[in-house]
Amino acid sequence: MTRTRLQTTCLALACFAAALACQKPEPPAPAKASESSVTTNSAAPAAPIAPIAPVVTAPSVDLETLPAREDFEQEASAAITPANLEKQLAALEKEMAAD
Repeated sequence: MTRTRLQTTCLALACFAAALACQKPEPPAPAKASESSVTTNSAAPAAPIAPIAPVVTAPSVDLETLPAREDFEQEASAAITPANLEKQLAALEKEMAAD
């Protein structure tokens, strides 16, 4: 369950980062100059500067603090016995269905 939530969270963050990276901001509309200012200003207008998009980086994750399969094997082998296997399996399936 924890692993599934972690995977779902990582996938959601990746999709969010991809969506932010794909957005292209619309350039501002050029200001209309009056004819008198065009005739007095003979220099060519400067090209508009495109805004810089913020860089999105993934949060750093300490892999040593993430739970792994080995962290739960001893607990599971003590809690699940051949006598209560079906009951434990039903409880896990019910928990997964609730998510």
